[in-house]
Amino acid sequence: MKRQLILWISALGFSTLFYHQDLGLNMFIFAIIAVIVVYLAHREAFKRVDMRLSTLLYLLVSLFVFTNHSALAICMSIMSFIVFAGSISGIRNAIYVQGLNGLYQTFLGTLHHHLDPKKEKKATKTSKKRDYGFILLCILLVIGLPVIFASLYRNINPIFEKWIAAIDLSFINMTWLLFTCMGYVLLRNISSKASLDILTNIDRETPQNLTKKPISEEQESLLHKEQLLGSMVIGVLNALILFFLIVDIWYVANNTFQHASELSKTVHEGVNALITSILIAITLILIFFRGNLNFYKKSKRLRILTYIWIILNSVLVIVTTLKNYIYITDFGLTYKRIGVIIYLTLCIVGLCTTYFKVAQRKNVLYLVRINARIAFFIIILMSSFSWNREITRYNLSQVKRPDLSYLESMGGNNIDLLYAFAKAHPEKFSTESHLHIQNKYDVYMKTLNNQTWQSKTLAGMTIPPSVDSKTYSNEK
Repeated sequence: MKRQLILWISALGFSTLFYHQDLGLNMFIFAIIAVIVVYLAHREAFKRVDMRLSTLLYLLVSLFVFTNHSALAICMSIMSFIVFAGSISGIRNAIYVQGLNGLYQTFLGTLHHHLDPKKEKKATKTSKKRDYGFILLCILLVIGLPVIFASLYRNINPIFEKWIAAIDLSFINMTWLLFTCMGYVLLRNISSKASLDILTNIDRETPQNLTKKPISEEQESLLHKEQLLGSMVIGVLNALILFFLIVDIWYVANNTFQHASELSKTVHEGVNALITSILIAITLILIFFRGNLNFYKKSKRLRILTYIWIILNSVLVIVTTLKNYIYITDFGLTYKRIGVIIYLTLCIVGLCTTYFKVAQRKNVLYLVRINARIAFFIIILMSSFSWNREITRYNLSQVKRPDLSYLESMGGNNIDLLYAFAKAHPEKFSTESHLHIQNKYDVYMKTLNNQTWQSKTLAGMTIPPSVDSKTYSNEK
């Protein structure tokens, strides 16, 4: 009974936070409620490091929705909620398995308890457990059936119809009640331990370390040929990438990059080629180091060449990062240039994990699991920024000739920065742009002024009061 009371109170909190509200502070408050509900139901789960980590990440990203209110933060808040729910039963599981378990628990957590054929039925001899399902069925039938029959009878007798029509039930908001019930089901599901057992067990039991297998003389001869072939292939790739690095470093050092199109081509096309080459080379390494070659005593040369290849590719990533940095400082920030930074970061991560895979004799599953988890953390880190505002702030303050039309095309949460810049530098905008900025600013401020506390965001709370449109027009 205590658990049901907590769930219904939390469900009322859910409807209060989200019914007819935008996303903002309510996401963070609901995250706190969800963590408390799960903690009260499964305190033992919070003794695990992975559960505490997923809880911390969920609370942190939900806080980003309030501080930044970006689409990425909202998306990652939902994803981290799913991972948090999957972590309840996802002991030592990969993050994608925790995500699948989280989806299963979010939608079918309560049903899993009733449908699981392997569940242990605990007999309680001293006390009888209340059948809440039977109680709920009685309430639905006692209330629902009379309503159905009354609606039928009102069509038969006009006097009875008048009496029914005189009953005013307009004070009952059925949509709000359904919303509250939805919150109850959601909270009950995540507080009911559930998982996709087959998938979860397979993921837990699959080893990440390679094991040495006995080999015959014929197989040893084959391993010798494989390491010889691998050494030649990786050696040629090392020579090629070394030559390319010398040329590329010379090109960067002796080119002023006065034209944005030229620098854009060398950065974006270079990144695409870099990612493709790294993926192909990593695939070759996985093919060569897939089995007993990892334990072959004469494979030391191949290992050294592989480590050199990883180092050279890391230098190539650094050079490409330098070109992207020059691009940003000269022509400003854009989402594509931020995307390049993310891609290059993931390339470095992939190269490092490939090194550990070869050095520590890990299998492909190790690469998939660790790279998926690191990528998830990197995206969470990126969601800590409101990129619309950061791009606008950087370009207006650091770039001599910012692309103002690009900044105008962004979402509304950067409009106060653009509005202030347009007031300070009216000569840089056309009359049409001034009107567009003013209209966009007015709509944005009206939206902020109409927000209730549930939908408040930190960015919206720190924006100064709006300036009268006539004053702005006169100043322009």
